[in-house]
Amino acid sequence: MSRKKRLHETGAFRLDSLGEGVGALEFDLPGEKVNKLTEAVLLELDSIVQKLARETSIRILLLRSGKSSRDTFIAGADIDEIRSVRTPDEAMEKVDRAHQILSRLEALPQVTVAVIDGLCLGGGTELALACDYRVAADDPRTSIGLPEVNLGIIPGFGGTQRLPRLIGVRQALTMILTGKPVDARKAYKLGLVDRIAPAPIVNDAAIALGHDVVDGTWKPRPRRKTLGGRFLENTWIGRKIIRHSAERDVSKRTGGHYPAPYRALDAVLKGYGRSLHAGLRLERELVSKLVAGPVSKNLIATFQSSERLRRGTGSSTRTDRKQRATCSPAPRRVGIIGAGVMGGGIAALLVRKGFHVRMRDIKPESVTTAYREASKSFDILVGKRRMTRSEAANALAAISASTDPEPTGLAHAELVIEAVVEVMATKKAVLRQVEPRMSEDAVFATNTSSLSIDELAKAAQRPERVAGLHFFNPVHRMPLVEVVAGAKTSEATLEKLEEFSRGIGKYPLRVKNGPGFLVNRLLMPYLNEAAYLFEEGYRMEEIDRVAVDFGLPMGPFALLDEVGFDVAAKVAAYLHKKLGDRAAPAPLLERLTGEGLLGKKGGEGFYVYRGGKRRGPSPRTRNFGGRGSLHAAPERWIQRLLLPMVNEAAWCLEEEIVSEAWEVDIGMVMGTGFPPFRGGPLRWADTLGLDNVVRVLEELASQVGGTGKTRFEPHRSLKRRAQAGETFHEPTTAAAETPQPSGVA
Repeated sequence: MSRKKRLHETGAFRLDSLGEGVGALEFDLPGEKVNKLTEAVLLELDSIVQKLARETSIRILLLRSGKSSRDTFIAGADIDEIRSVRTPDEAMEKVDRAHQILSRLEALPQVTVAVIDGLCLGGGTELALACDYRVAADDPRTSIGLPEVNLGIIPGFGGTQRLPRLIGVRQALTMILTGKPVDARKAYKLGLVDRIAPAPIVNDAAIALGHDVVDGTWKPRPRRKTLGGRFLENTWIGRKIIRHSAERDVSKRTGGHYPAPYRALDAVLKGYGRSLHAGLRLERELVSKLVAGPVSKNLIATFQSSERLRRGTGSSTRTDRKQRATCSPAPRRVGIIGAGVMGGGIAALLVRKGFHVRMRDIKPESVTTAYREASKSFDILVGKRRMTRSEAANALAAISASTDPEPTGLAHAELVIEAVVEVMATKKAVLRQVEPRMSEDAVFATNTSSLSIDELAKAAQRPERVAGLHFFNPVHRMPLVEVVAGAKTSEATLEKLEEFSRGIGKYPLRVKNGPGFLVNRLLMPYLNEAAYLFEEGYRMEEIDRVAVDFGLPMGPFALLDEVGFDVAAKVAAYLHKKLGDRAAPAPLLERLTGEGLLGKKGGEGFYVYRGGKRRGPSPRTRNFGGRGSLHAAPERWIQRLLLPMVNEAAWCLEEEIVSEAWEVDIGMVMGTGFPPFRGGPLRWADTLGLDNVVRVLEELASQVGGTGKTRFEPHRSLKRRAQAGETFHEPTTAAAETPQPSGVA
């Protein structure tokens, strides 16, 4: 092939002639690690496409990444630009422009081949779909998908129309409704890409494909459909059957709270029988309403907050924000002191990630429980086909355990995680016993859910290496970890724990030491209020149903059963001691614990459990209250349950447990399952209006009597914000869309 010749160049694109009628359009967005489709980039692309339409020397055009790394082809559209859209009309204008540009790309006289080498998501996949052919690198880094539904929108650059026409309606809906990407081999099997090749020769494979097409020797693989498949996809009644089945699955998964999957069904199924032009017009109308809607705004904010945690660019509670400490690499050898459910869950996660793990507990039965918990988490992964049986067996065997009273084998541990009972004296005793056997640069991290790091550190010889590392249960499922900074904890220790957390796939949220830290401190007012309502005579099933209808993963009584009455009562009493009357616990939990009820782990709490499954309300618990029906609108009960959480968040911000509202929101979304589509408790409070929040709290303070009524007194900062017309977050204007029942995008 003759020497490369530069034909055209803009800020983000280079058009080169490679000789023999082959050209390469390379995308290299300046100043960015990955390529993304901003509005400016699309305009640049349009100018080159219009030039190419008149270029006769090129017959085959490769579209490929110009980045030196092969991690990304195109990561998608720019999320900041999506979030900045305020009205459907503005969105429609932007989407229409993108449609025109990609349609001009699709109409080029050249044979266009997208060379997918790395991540190809959202708008990147849609650009590839506008090409004639696609060749993908057979490499673990190659990942192709349309994840827009996870941001509350649908593919808006033609994905809902071109993908079904390429791979069929049902396969396209699977990709679009789940948002899950596929690897190169799966993409080839689906017909999404036309060839796969090893990464070093993927460009050669794309050129060869182009020549085969030009020479007339290219024979596309036949895509056979069964008679039933043709009936389902090519008839109106068949597509109605597909829709009914998909709606059932979507409703089960989302509770009907997310409009995007329903709009995706509209776009795919109504557009499939139309011309491409008519289908794109339909897509434009549907996506424009979603982009400007509140659900999308909240989901994008949640995603961006989670990325700040994942990348380590967001913790606003650093002791030194200007300069990161120089710390050694994240730990790889970990000791776990205290087995049981949490110890077993942590150990299982670590061995799966390739860590060396040694677990110790003086009680053999606790070690047995830990192994059982680890085995259960592996079984779940086997059931989901993420592990094989042999891999699960090997992982379980990789967890070493000891019941030796002397904590031997810790000299080489870079991190020791303490997960013993929530008793300060016991934790101090463990620290005093373990620390002399640890290397001087090892970190001691307690998995306490509420106890003081500063108090624990008093027992340490090296308090700067003592911190909190609070995992949430179940460990294998909950993404958040609270990294708790004591007054004497060093920055190097905190950064080491954050890097460790990211290395095991968790999202570390830096929090300052304080009663309950952040998540449990905000969760307990919600659970406590439910207990008060039960004591006042309201039915737990109705309260749980109201909470689930709001979007929470489970109601407060089901959650109390999961937590355990003894644990909840202990945390509530501790918070009451530290926070005063506003945290006064309802007497109910102590009374139930005194009756021998523990919740799910004891087989009976507010509900009865058999074989780990909920079987119905407990008749014993019913004797303590909860017989009357709710007599007001559901919104009123939600406000009573959740506004104390918002009020406590105002306290946490003033005390700098965390420094910014987004940290509160992402902590509660990832730590408790607060509905992501509502954006977190403080974004939800913003939508209510802080003046309304203060007014309702003051009404509750005057109406609800008994112990702990001060829990409804609005915090002074909440009053100040309300009086000034402020919000916790920067205000957005978004057109609402009612959900229908039944970094990049």
